[in-house]
Amino acid sequence: MFITVSLIIFTGVFAQFRFFLPDNPVPITFQTLGILMMGGLLGPKWGFGASLSYVLLGMAGIPLFQGGNGGFAYTTGVTGGYIIGFILASTTIGYFIKKGLSDSKCIWAYLIGTSLVYIPALIWLSIFDFSWPEEGKLLSQAVYPFLIGDTIKAIVASLLTIGILKSKLKKYIL
Repeated sequence: MFITVSLIIFTGVFAQFRFFLPDNPVPITFQTLGILMMGGLLGPKWGFGASLSYVLLGMAGIPLFQGGNGGFAYTTGVTGGYIIGFILASTTIGYFIKKGLSDSKCIWAYLIGTSLVYIPALIWLSIFDFSWPEEGKLLSQAVYPFLIGDTIKAIVASLLTIGILKSKLKKYIL
């Protein structure tokens, strides 16, 4: 339980490290790093529970999201699909890691999990009208600008997970 709560706090703190690209209301944040590690360190069930708790606590108004945001209105705004994708990503990564992957396959699990964040985001943005992204520019504005950073975060999270799971800390996790 301590690790779960710590990862939720870690994710909320890392959400505050953000920057915006020009003409893009979705910030680049480091909260993804914490979300990815939830799955890798806690497995599919606890990873799901931790990421769902993070989202529900933020939805309840606790300022866990970027810029100290929280509340129902924020989670149903333009970033809502990405936030839903966090749950899918951490659960999927947890599932793959629980299978006992080699180090190189662990990295692939994180890359797959990271890419799954985009599926609910794209569906969300195509259903609801936020006046963004511009018509016909869904991928070029809502996915492509984030790919390099998210790939780097996935690799860093996988390397941190590999290191932690090979260390003496493993007995406190999973």
